[in-house]
Amino acid sequence: MTFDDPEQLLDVSEAAALLHVKGKTVAEIKPAMIEQFKERRIKADKAPATVNRELSVLSKIFTVAVRNEKAEANPCHNVQRFALDNERVRYLTEDEEQRLFAAMGDNEQLKSIVTVALHTGMRRGEIFNLKWFDLDFDRGVIQVRKTKTKLNRVVPMNARVREVLNQQRRSSEFVFTSEKTGGRLVDVKKAFDAARIDAKIPDFQLRDLRHSCATRLSDQGEELVTVAEILGHTDIRMTKRYSHAMQERKRSALEKLVAFGSSRQPDAKSAENEKRQDARSAVSA
Repeated sequence: MTFDDPEQLLDVSEAAALLHVKGKTVAEIKPAMIEQFKERRIKADKAPATVNRELSVLSKIFTVAVRNEKAEANPCHNVQRFALDNERVRYLTEDEEQRLFAAMGDNEQLKSIVTVALHTGMRRGEIFNLKWFDLDFDRGVIQVRKTKTKLNRVVPMNARVREVLNQQRRSSEFVFTSEKTGGRLVDVKKAFDAARIDAKIPDFQLRDLRHSCATRLSDQGEELVTVAEILGHTDIRMTKRYSHAMQERKRSALEKLVAFGSSRQPDAKSAENEKRQDARSAVSA
């Protein structure tokens, strides 16, 4: 059983391509090769969570190989996964949004994708998978299929999303198509990163547009259950991170009052010193 065997499952072929080990048997794959794969994926700017999921797929493949006596051990068992900061919430401020759209220039497709992400909270893959039959303009809803959780959901269109989607050319079954292939759009990372850098927006990724949508909904006082339904969260605990972001923004707003008050209200020590100074002045008089 080799990784270049045409009779193997598609997942095995994809694993081979990822590992760059075409021609080797599964028994010849060692943990060191998996570690090298991890390094290459991170250098390719893949998110740690993405690499962890790929490692899980590889591990399943090797588990089947061991079960079928094609390998003695699963090399993925000795490879540590990346620790994830699942509580990270980076959202786009209003000023950053204006700079980002200005930096995108005449790239109307990228602008449309960013707008849909900001106004629906849909994942990148969900947006790229959109087909025209998923859009119901009469009811004003989007049928989101092939989701990360394997569960379909319905996301309402607001006026801005409806306008943007209506403006897309119907050149294929997909709403957003690749100019090169005419088929499904694969990625916009290069164009997005170029605009982000030009707009001087640090530490922000395409998936953070989804976080921005959720944070803004929370800031507007929407219930966490509603936000979870829009995002497609199956566990409300995943949505609670956005309530934390809302609380931090409230705290930041209130902290601005500290400087305002301190310039007008002396602290207790200063007030006591003033009283003593007044008393000394009265005695001297």
